[in-house]
Amino acid sequence: MKNTNINCLFLLILLGWSKSGSLLAQDVSIKIGFQDSIHSEILRENRKLLIHLPVDYHPSGQSYPVLYLLDGSESGLFNAISDLRRLQSRNLAPEMIIVAIENTDRNRDMMPVVANGYPGPPRAEDFLSFIEKELIPSIEKTYRTNGQRILKGQSLSGLFTLYALLTKPTLFEAYIGHSAGWFEESNAYFLDLSEKAFQKPADFEGRKIFLANSLNDPYDADRVIHKQLADFSELIKSRLGERISYKYVTYADYGHVPYPGFYDGIKFIFESEENRLSAESDESAVKKLVESFLIAVGNGDLEAIEPMFLPRATIGGASLREGKWNTFTTTIEDYLASKNENATRFTEPVSNYTIHISEGQLAFVKADAILYREGKAQSHNMDYFTLLKENGTWKFLSAAYTAKPIIIK
Repeated sequence: MKNTNINCLFLLILLGWSKSGSLLAQDVSIKIGFQDSIHSEILRENRKLLIHLPVDYHPSGQSYPVLYLLDGSESGLFNAISDLRRLQSRNLAPEMIIVAIENTDRNRDMMPVVANGYPGPPRAEDFLSFIEKELIPSIEKTYRTNGQRILKGQSLSGLFTLYALLTKPTLFEAYIGHSAGWFEESNAYFLDLSEKAFQKPADFEGRKIFLANSLNDPYDADRVIHKQLADFSELIKSRLGERISYKYVTYADYGHVPYPGFYDGIKFIFESEENRLSAESDESAVKKLVESFLIAVGNGDLEAIEPMFLPRATIGGASLREGKWNTFTTTIEDYLASKNENATRFTEPVSNYTIHISEGQLAFVKADAILYREGKAQSHNMDYFTLLKENGTWKFLSAAYTAKPIIIK
């Protein structure tokens, strides 16, 4: 077996400008790992691997977690290492071994069932057996591992990650799936698989699961896959409860395979239980405050609104009317003084939240909502809030929105 170093070449690294104004550059080669391979009797083929070891692997004598990266490629390995470096610089993730599994026949390996465009024969069961019975034993025999295994897939390999979770929940300690989900015609298959898997809840004890999807995914324009994952999330939480650490995240500003998903997934997996519960508590409190504000402002309950805001907090908005944007900004004090408690009531249910919390003290919220008056949809609103924690209580620092009319033909 021959190992070949993988180098990422960064050309034109700026060193400065010469007196003539010409650009000086230098080639820099950075080693990110090496190539290896393993012969599989199960798949009856050789499988290429890209392997990354921690910088201090050889002198440290330590054992490390292993990240098994599906859809393995040099660019994918480099992106994973880059995100891990950022997390490690903030002490949010440990050093780890990465095993990137290159594809030979992706559709064959990742699909457990025949679907439109995937005639099969599907061999996800064989591919998972290869990982379990051949790849993992080889890696754990060759390298110093601590028994903590993470499986990460995206798109079709994200579907495989869910399949692995439901059929071999004890094989990995953590599962990360980006743009994960299944096709509509496969819904009955995966629901049946879920029901069978959840009959043995003890098998999922201590598993950590992070799933992510985009709300602007061109491959899921009607959000069917998102809805199925949202339903699956309710099912897995209701059946497994506190046995697992589970999070399903949607991103509104990214396309297929949302970029922040891997970073957020690894961060979630390695959060301490105390920090995770604290973060969940903060997120729940922030969401509750936003919902309370939208209910209060819709009902004209000005007395309820005032204590939600910090003094001199700002409110602003932009509404599209007759093809023209109308904007306003004001302080919370002036906003409340100008409001009429007898104004027409409305409701503004939120369909999706994006919440980012910094150091447990500052929160940024994006809420995608539809505003209704007398039961009729009036506008599509994007609400934005900045919140600050004051003496342990979240309060609004600013609130703003855009509103586009909904025209029913």
